[in-house]
Amino acid sequence: MHEDTTAGHEDTTPVLVVGAGLVGLSTSLFLSWHGVRHLLVERHAGTSIHPRAWGLYPRTLELLDAVGVTDALLTEAAGFAGHTLNGKVESLAGPEISVTRIPEPEDVGDISPVTRILSLSQDRIEPILLRRARELGADVRFGTELRDPVQDADGVTATLRDRETGAERRVRARYLIAADGARGSVREHLGIARQGRGTIRHQISIVFRADLHGPLRGRRFAVCRIANPLVDGVLGHDDTLRRGTLIITHDPHTDPVTAYTPERCTELVRAAVGVPGLPVTVLSTLPWEMAALVAERYAEGRVFLVGDAAHVIPPVGGYGANTGIQDAHNLAWKLAAVLRGQAGEALLGSYDAERRPVGRATVRQAALRLAARTGKGGGPDDAAVADTLSVMFGYRYRSAAVIADEEEQDRAAPDFADPRTLSGAPGTRVPHLWLGAGDGRTVSTLSLVDRRPLLMAGAKAAEWCDAARAVARRTGIDLDVVRLGDDVTERERSWHDATGVTETGAVLIRPDGFVAWRSTAAQPSPEGVLEDVLNHVLARDES
Repeated sequence: MHEDTTAGHEDTTPVLVVGAGLVGLSTSLFLSWHGVRHLLVERHAGTSIHPRAWGLYPRTLELLDAVGVTDALLTEAAGFAGHTLNGKVESLAGPEISVTRIPEPEDVGDISPVTRILSLSQDRIEPILLRRARELGADVRFGTELRDPVQDADGVTATLRDRETGAERRVRARYLIAADGARGSVREHLGIARQGRGTIRHQISIVFRADLHGPLRGRRFAVCRIANPLVDGVLGHDDTLRRGTLIITHDPHTDPVTAYTPERCTELVRAAVGVPGLPVTVLSTLPWEMAALVAERYAEGRVFLVGDAAHVIPPVGGYGANTGIQDAHNLAWKLAAVLRGQAGEALLGSYDAERRPVGRATVRQAALRLAARTGKGGGPDDAAVADTLSVMFGYRYRSAAVIADEEEQDRAAPDFADPRTLSGAPGTRVPHLWLGAGDGRTVSTLSLVDRRPLLMAGAKAAEWCDAARAVARRTGIDLDVVRLGDDVTERERSWHDATGVTETGAVLIRPDGFVAWRSTAAQPSPEGVLEDVLNHVLARDES
């Protein structure tokens, strides 16, 4: 991007988001929840009709629950409750090669207030996120293409083109978020390279409509592998049993995408279902690459990459969408704090410092799982495979937005820790505990975290609470304060043990639920200590 001094822009917005896929819509939703005015543009006419990503883990649902969409998602997913078979068949109507039942998900009630995995596809999730974002005031424009983004010291200028009418408008934004996917133009426009194994294989997804009741014979598959002379791929079906997706591998050099005409796709679907002459309507085909890539940086000036624009994760383990949504959540609260004047702009530098190592480590985990699944594992790297809960819950941030304990500052830590061993260390997600609220409700420690940082103090730490309120009044920093025994009470587990502080200690929790700092006990001059901590974590001392 080159400097631009053009004046007279027709639209202005604090944040411009490009791409209304799962991550772009999540970005819009989180920004809306924080009250950040923004514009989201998407070149396609509406949300995706392709299932693409499937399933959200409890950590992701924690974030979405806070903004008010979990109930709607669970309702939408109710029809998939019985889709529990993992099968390999010659065709749906043909012989079974092997069919097993997927084990029940591990109980995570001891580490999260959200105790289940959401089994739902991207095409069904996106409309729910869109509806909620608009309820919260998001300006979302489909059929709108971003062109010629140019940034200078104060913002980004771009042209927005209406793909239906050809009309163009100029827009000026303070920040640009690229959620435009693995093939998006913003990253390439910035000249940001990607590192990693690269393309593993080329895939085509065929979305179709057909009556699958008969061939399914009462079965409901979560995963169904097709293996016959015409089709070697994966067939998925929805809860209506009238819509499916066939995913196959192809070689673009010998078998180009253009060869997949509606007629050929119809025959492939019929072969996969095992019913010659089956009435099939091909709704769409989508070529895509299974790849392992991470951008060399997640930010360039006032432009930020999220989701597949930042990292392409092999679809093994279901990490891609979950990691992207967590990217968006991390960035949204920081942008909100900067735009409200609560934080210095240097806080935004912690987005790359925190999320890129997570993205890199998650790509590696997916690649290790893929190697094991394809029989190419068995080497020393197998010992490095982390369980799914550790990947989703157990990562740790090291950045200027975290003040590490002195004994932890130079200690090497694993990429992913068992979430049941997390103990309130700065840079980790605050442990989940059920607490009693003053109105008789039972709330999670995570539910106490809202749009502002939260100081949570021990049962005998009134000095920390008084200091926090005094600092907030004097500096104008928005800060929530909760004291154990006064505002909330313990239920089963000890809050002090879980967070690693005494009754006179305190923990500062960021709006994303991660511990920014803790003091294991009382300290002299707590007001001065807290002011220094907040100025450091929010980069106010660098403004």
